[in-house]
Amino acid sequence: MHKAAMATYHHITSSDTLSNHSPCPPGPDSWCRLNAAKAKGEPAPKHRCNLPPHVCKALLPVYECLSDEKLLQRCLQGKTQNSNKSLHSIIWALAPKEKHASLFTVQAAVAEAVLKFNTGNERASAAILKELELNPGLPSTNRGAEKDRRRGSASARKHKSADGMQRAFKKRYSSASSQTDYVPGGY
Repeated sequence: MHKAAMATYHHITSSDTLSNHSPCPPGPDSWCRLNAAKAKGEPAPKHRCNLPPHVCKALLPVYECLSDEKLLQRCLQGKTQNSNKSLHSIIWALAPKEKHASLFTVQAAVAEAVLKFNTGNERASAAILKELELNPGLPSTNRGAEKDRRRGSASARKHKSADGMQRAFKKRYSSASSQTDYVPGGY
């Protein structure tokens, strides 16, 4: 996946003078028009859109970040939930949009939400109390652990139902595709 993402970067940054289509997939069915033309024995098409070098330079870190192995690993099996939406829901729970809040309140809510989102409720509460030079009590530690446990089980339930829907979808359409009752252009 990393190679495919970087191939698109090299593809869009290529020009007639500086062509770099070697990472693009070869063959006549390639999405890369240059490699498809080469495979078919046709003349190479001209590059229509040439990005300026400074734009190419600015795009490279974005492509490297998006094709990072750790990020791609998290996106396996179609589980690509937008984590920003979850983070935003935590922020709005701490500082609702409907109520006016000062800049300090919003900044504190964002900082606490990021901490909770990244480390969980138990560790976030402990870190905040430690910063305030307070010792977390057993009830607060237990409450944080309980919230983390509920969040984990809700997430597992959600993924399980999503997996079930994917299986049903595949079963439905794989059996439909094996039937030859309707074939486009068959009659």
